[in-house]
Order: sequence, then structure tokens, then C-alpha cells
Amino acid sequence: MLLEESAQLVIYDPKVSRDRILLDLKTVMDDESLVDRLVSVADSPYTAVEEAHALVVCTEWDEFKTLDYSRIYDSMLKPSFAFDGRIILDHEELSKIGFQVEVIGRASRALSGPPTDVVP
Repeated sequence: MLLEESAQLVIYDPKVSRDRILLDLKTVMDDESLVDRLVSVADSPYTAVEEAHALVVCTEWDEFKTLDYSRIYDSMLKPSFAFDGRIILDHEELSKIGFQVEVIGRASRALSGPPTDVVP
């Protein structure tokens, strides 16, 4: 897990409270102090990705479909990665912006749009 490798995580979820996010993470960690030390919760998707190496979308909230990904890319460290865990993002557009795009749960390959080989 990323926390066990001392990665700092900044989480943004428009529907889940800070306390619930932290409690859920502590429930699955052997060392809860890692959550206290390495996880923060942002109030905005834009602040969550500032100076980050990667963004990961793990929910299907419509808000993530309409973010200003050029603005996000500009605020991130380079190279910048976008991991799409719900196959809701415009992979071609993200690639044009400069992101290296990966779909979670599928082997890496050039993406030109939503995949057709994924079974829900």
C-alpha cells in the first residue's frame, strides 16, 4: 500500500466527510499512525492535486467528469499521471493535455476513448 511506502495522500471526495475517510482508512491499516501522518483531506479537487505526481479517480461522481483538467495538470509535478478507476474520464483529452493516462484494473495501452472491453 502507498502509505506503507511513506507516500503522502491527499484525498478529495465531495460526498464523504473527512472523519469518515480517515476512519475507513484506519480500519484497514495495521499501523493507524500512518494515516495520521501521511493522509490529509482537501476541500477542493484543485487543492488536492497541487504538487502531486498523480491523481486517482475512484468514484463515479459527475463532478469528476467536468473538472478543468488543464488547470489540474498545470498545478501538478511532471510527469503527471491520471489513473481512472471508473472509466469516466476523457482519456484522449487528458493525453492531449499531457497526462500519462492509466485505467485501473487493465493493462496499460494507448487509449483513444472509453474502452469497449470492460465488463461492469
